[in-house]
This record gives sequence, structure tokens and C-alpha cells, in this order.
Amino acid sequence: MTITELIDALELCPAVLVDETVPVTGAYCGDLLSDVLANLDEGAAWMTVQGHANIVAVAQLRDPSCVVLVNGVNPEPDTVAKAKIHGINILCSPRTSADLCMNMADLLN
Repeated sequence: MTITELIDALELCPAVLVDETVPVTGAYCGDLLSDVLANLDEGAAWMTVQGHANIVAVAQLRDPSCVVLVNGVNPEPDTVAKAKIHGINILCSPRTSADLCMNMADLLN
């Protein structure tokens, strides 16, 4: 599945879309950045409630396909700017990470 297919299937709203052809290989839900650094797989969609610029730094180190801000969270302006500079896709949803992950499981299998 690509970022475009993920956006369409889960009705996500792009906040930063730098490469919509990136493959999405899985999902990870995490808000504790040290946990995400230790466990996020490359290519996974990372779901979080964190909208601050530190998510871009974590994404640079772990290389997810995208960061999905859940529960109606929007990225801070400096997060958007840094994501554009570093090529990080950021998507938004009013839904919970659990809801999105359950739907993604059906899509990825």
C-alpha cells in the first residue's frame, strides 16, 4: 500500500505530503518518543498525539512512511516547516490510533 492508498482508505488529511508513493509496510502506535525510537519499524505508519517538532527528529532516525497525528491533533507550524525540509509525510485524523490500526490491519493483510 502507498501513502495515497492509505490516505484514501482511512480518509486521512495530509498536513505535509512530500512523497505519496512511499510504501506503507505496517503501523506503530506510540507517544513516548524513547519507545518509538526503540520500536518503530522503517516503513511503518507511526500514529501519535504528539504534534511538536520532536516527532520530525524521531522520524528522521527511524524512517517511517508517515506520521499520522490522531485524535484531531494538528502539527505545530514549526513541525510542518521541519517536516517539509526533511521530507517527512505528516497526515492527520480525528480518529483514534487504535481505530486506525484495526482498519490498517485489514488493508495490509
